[in-house]
Amino acid sequence: MVALLKVSNISLIIACALIINFGYVATNLYDVPGVITVVFIPCTLVICLGWFFRDMKITIALSFAVILIAALLAYISLTAPVLFGIIEDVHYRSVFNYAVFLRVVQYAFVTILFSLLTALVAGLAFE
Repeated sequence: MVALLKVSNISLIIACALIINFGYVATNLYDVPGVITVVFIPCTLVICLGWFFRDMKITIALSFAVILIAALLAYISLTAPVLFGIIEDVHYRSVFNYAVFLRVVQYAFVTILFSLLTALVAGLAFE
């Protein structure tokens, strides 16, 4: 039963990270407003995590795990043209990778700030 609970927690973290990753990619590729994908969706997911676990420490720890995994997935998703060889110019590849890295770090910091505030509020509300 404990192993099933751990698998359930890990799958919840990965599902939340995938949802945030889809938002990051939509913001970069389709010009979806960043407020929706960088602030609203992660904050909603943090409230859901807080509602499922009802513990502020676990909610904050899982929120950081979700955001770090989402940032890693976003970096991999956004550098896919370089990884699959679509962009072949060596000079443009390094500039492209650096620009994507800066954008992902920027989104991660903003998401961490708002998610941490939401996790504190959700943790206080659910305790």
